[in-house]
Amino acid sequence: MPEKVSTDKPKPASFQIAQPQIPGVPRERTEAEKRRWLYLWMGATIAAVILLVIMIWWAHASARPARPATAVEEPANTAPVTPPPMPRPTLPVAPGAVATTEELSHSWTTQKFTYRNAPGDSFPAMVVRLPGNVYWAFSLHAPYGTCDLQFVTDMHELRRAYKFPAAHPMVADPCTHTLYDLTRYGSGPNGLVRGAVVKGTGIRPPLAVEVHVKGHEILATRSEKQ
Repeated sequence: MPEKVSTDKPKPASFQIAQPQIPGVPRERTEAEKRRWLYLWMGATIAAVILLVIMIWWAHASARPARPATAVEEPANTAPVTPPPMPRPTLPVAPGAVATTEELSHSWTTQKFTYRNAPGDSFPAMVVRLPGNVYWAFSLHAPYGTCDLQFVTDMHELRRAYKFPAAHPMVADPCTHTLYDLTRYGSGPNGLVRGAVVKGTGIRPPLAVEVHVKGHEILATRSEKQ
């Protein structure tokens, strides 16, 4: 038998009519478009939050005071530290102890003090240890003068200023350029007194102050009257 030929034709696909676009009315988005817009909105929101956090942090960091630079530790100074000079003690007042034998431990060492005869009657004085372990004290007011005497230990100064070839310290009057030698005796109103005038116009040795050694103390006990 001859093969039967099918006369059925395929049915055409259904005709889809596009929805008309009405002016002024937004077109309804598809699901894909909605998801895409959602993702865009979420990304923009996250970026805005991150940017806001960065701006807040930057503002806070700018407001903080700058940290001081770390100080560089200097190396320790190994040089010995010189202690400050001790304040000069008040001069001793006589009658009484004016020095110790330890303070005047060798020849030509001296100690100044104040001798007070009575309230309002005092004068500066000095005690000297002379060669041979002898102590002598005298007033620093020049006899019958107005200048204060000086104890000069510089031999060159004695030769230059006083034109005297001294071999040991001398008592000097800078006003009259008189020199007194404590190793020699000169005439005083009451007899011989240490401090003979060896140069200048001085009339007599400096006024003497009597001293005694008691133990380690050197005591000034009485002054000569001018």
